[in-house]
Amino acid sequence: MKLGLATYSYHYAAGLWEFLPRANPPMTALHFLRKASELGLDGVHFSDPRHLDSLEYGYVSGLREKAEALGLYVELGTEGTNPDHLQNMVRAAHVLGSPLVRTRLGKPRPRSAQGMSELVSATAAEVAQVVPVCDRYEVSLAIANGPDLTAREARELADTIGSPRVGVSLDTGETLALLEDALEAAHTVGPAVKSVHLKDFQVVATSEGFVLAGCALGEGVLDVAGVLDLLLSQAPETHCNIEAPMMKRAVPALSDDYLHHLPRATARDLGRVLRLVRDQGLAEMPRLAVERGASEDEVLAEEDEQVVRSVRWAARALGRPEAEAADSGA
Repeated sequence: MKLGLATYSYHYAAGLWEFLPRANPPMTALHFLRKASELGLDGVHFSDPRHLDSLEYGYVSGLREKAEALGLYVELGTEGTNPDHLQNMVRAAHVLGSPLVRTRLGKPRPRSAQGMSELVSATAAEVAQVVPVCDRYEVSLAIANGPDLTAREARELADTIGSPRVGVSLDTGETLALLEDALEAAHTVGPAVKSVHLKDFQVVATSEGFVLAGCALGEGVLDVAGVLDLLLSQAPETHCNIEAPMMKRAVPALSDDYLHHLPRATARDLGRVLRLVRDQGLAEMPRLAVERGASEDEVLAEEDEQVVRSVRWAARALGRPEAEAADSGA
C-alpha cells in the first residue's frame, strides 16, 4: 500500500483559510511535493484545486513532470457534483497523471430519509453525465463520505451510478461526526473504495455532544490501525493519504436538530459514540497553537510536527523499515 500526504494536513501553512502566513511563504503545490518527498511518502493528494496555481495545460503538465521526477503519485480533489465542473477536473486529472478525482457533495443534508434518497438520486444523475468523460480519459471519480454523506450513503450513491469508474473515497475522520464507526465504515465501503483519507481525532464531551480535535494518527480514538489492516487485506492497491489537520469541530449529537439530519442513525449508533466520548474523551479541551497566541513560526512548527508523527505512525503500522519513516529535519 502506498502512503501519501493529503494537503489539508497543512491547513495553516497553505494560507487558504482563516490563517495567512506572513513571515513564511504559503505552501504551494511544489512545496507539497517536496514535503512528501522529505517525509518519505509515495505521493500527494491535492485536496483542493486552490492548491494548484492553475488548471491550464502547461502548468498542470509541468507539475506532473515534477512529481514524476520525485517518484510521487498525485491525486486531485475538489468539491461539488456539477457535471461541467467535474468534467473539467477529470481533464485536469488526466493531464496531472491523477488516476482519480475525489469530490464531496458540498450540499446540506436533508432532514428526512426521503430527502436524503432524493439527494442521492439527483446526485447520481449529475455524476452519471460525467462517466463518459471518465471513460475517455481513464480517470475515476471517488465520492467522499463527509458532512453531507455517511459512508453507507456514499456506497449507495456509487452503486446507484453503477459504473466501475465511480467509487468512494473513505475519510476515517468524518465517520464519528455522523455517528458511524470508522472500521464498520471501511467494511461498508468495501470494494468500492478508490482512495482513503486517513485521520484520527481526540474527543471532548460538551453539553450538546462532543468536540472533535485533530491529532496525529494513533493518538486519537478512531481505530485507524484496524482500518489499515482491512485495507491491506481487501484493497492493497488503494492510495492511503494521511490527513492530520490541526482543527476543532463541534458535533451537537444530543440536539434534536442534528439528529433530524441523521434519520437512519439508530440508538445503538448514538450510544456507541457517546460511550466512546465518555470512556476515551479528554478531560479538558486542548488548545490549538493559534488559540494560545503562539507565533506564526510556532503555529507552523506544531502543525508540521503533527504531520511528522502521523507519518511515523503510519510507516510503523505498515511495517516499513524505520529508515523510511518520516524525518523532516525538524
